[in-house]
Formats: sequence, structure tokens, C-alpha cells
Amino acid sequence: MRQQWVSDEGMAEAAAGASPRVPPSMAGRQRPARRHDDPRHELLRRTVEAAVIPRLVMARRPMPGPAVAPGTQHHAPCGADIAELVKLLVDGAQPACWGFIEAMCAAGTPAETLYGEVLAPAARRLGVMWEEDACGFAEVTVGLVRLQHILRRLEPAFVGEVDRRRNGPRALLVQMPGEQHGFGLAMVVQFFARAGWTVLSEPVATRDDLIGLVRREPLGIVGISVSCSDRLDALATDIRAIRRASRNRRVGIMVGGPVFVEHPQLAAMVGADATASSGSEAVRQAHRLVSLSAKAL
Repeated sequence: MRQQWVSDEGMAEAAAGASPRVPPSMAGRQRPARRHDDPRHELLRRTVEAAVIPRLVMARRPMPGPAVAPGTQHHAPCGADIAELVKLLVDGAQPACWGFIEAMCAAGTPAETLYGEVLAPAARRLGVMWEEDACGFAEVTVGLVRLQHILRRLEPAFVGEVDRRRNGPRALLVQMPGEQHGFGLAMVVQFFARAGWTVLSEPVATRDDLIGLVRREPLGIVGISVSCSDRLDALATDIRAIRRASRNRRVGIMVGGPVFVEHPQLAAMVGADATASSGSEAVRQAHRLVSLSAKAL
């Protein structure tokens, strides 16, 4: 598929770092979050579904990654690096954001470190800024688009660090039906691809679409990301339907998203087998579940 480009000013991807609300019955007092029926949230959701998903998430041709000088000593990211990147994402321009990442690569920072210790914290920080009204809607929107651009450009260097195995385990990684394809999930997809998994990942509009995929594909893992806690009951229903429909009766089901990062115990409550707070941990958990399934045969 030909690579398509998205302007900083026109597109957005809202769910990257927003912190969800947790019902009082499931947790103690929580910091109030933005309402998901905010008209601006709905506008952003429509923008994502109409433009960002097809242009960014479904784009298949990788863009050139950054050059790393041979033998360069590893630069360990720090809080100042994250703060500087967030400032560039909000106030700078796309070339400046990418130049910052290129400089870190040239200083010897591995792609996996950039993902886990720079990009993910930057996305979370943008979400907190939006939640706390420390940053405007348009600024956070543009910042998230710029993070997507960086992720696409890093993909060749990250996934290419480890050879993909043929016929690796198969995983379906999706947002919960009706939600947009998030920055965090796009990052997790790359971790699975780098580890040799065959990954299916596409937007699913309805539960029937999700179940249709599960019925057609022989899957070792189904991973579902959800952005807000008020959909946990529906998620539990989806998980039960997946188990009934799966061609693999021992399919492992994982859940992710901000609500599970903050409250991992909720994974068991919705009927999932595991959750993870990072891409690398998600891969480890997935391998564990597949191994347990194989031993049970």
C-alpha cells in the first residue's frame, strides 16, 4: 500500500494516554477524568475513524528509520528527555520532533528503549495534560499525531532488530469494538511483530466483526485494548463470546489500556487471562499463555 501522509494540523489520535475513570465499586477514590461524551472527544473520534486509521495504522510501507553510528555508547533517557520531547510535540514542528529522536538514536539509544522509556511516557504525559487542562485540545491532538509519525519511522529499526520467524504464533490485537486504534496498541503490535508473531490488527466496528475474525483465524492470543472503565461490562461479554467462538478452545485472552495499567486486578474480573503494562511484558505474557495451552494438549 502506498504510504499516505497526514498533516500535523488536521489529524489526531485521542486515546493514547487518557487516564480512564474507574467505578467506585472497583477502586477507591480516583482523580476525575474527562467525560467521554465531551463534544470535542466525539469530534476527535470521528476524525480518527475517518482519516487517521486508514492513513496511519493501515499504512504498510515502512518509512526509513534513523541511522545509528556503529559502536555508539547507549544514552539512557531521563525525565528531561521526555519533557523536551513533549514540549516539541506540543509547541514544535514534525521535523524538530523527528530530529530529537534521531539525535537520541545517534547517541546510542536502542529502539526498544525509545519505545518503553521515551515514547510511551510522552504519550501518557500528553494524556495527563489533556485531563488536567494543562494543554488545549488542538495541541494535544497535534502532539499525538506527531507521535504516530515517529512510531511509523522507527518501525523498520525496531522490528528489524530481530529476524521474524516464519509460522510464528498468531495473535489478534485490536481495540474494543467501536473504539479507535490507539497509539499504545500500535506500539504493542510492533513488539509482537519483532518477537516473530504473525499479527492481525485492524479496526473492528462491532462485536460481530470481532467474533467473525476469531472464527476465521486460528489464534493463539486475542488481545483487546479498552480506553475507559465504563465499558468493562461490555468487554466481559466480548471475552465470553470470543471463548465460545474461537477455533482454538484454549485461546489466551489478554486485555490492555490505561485502566488495566492502573488496576491490573480488573483483568481477571472481566475474564481475561493476563494483562501487561508494556509491549515487552505483553509479549512475555503471550508466550506464557501459548506455552501453557500447548502443555494442556
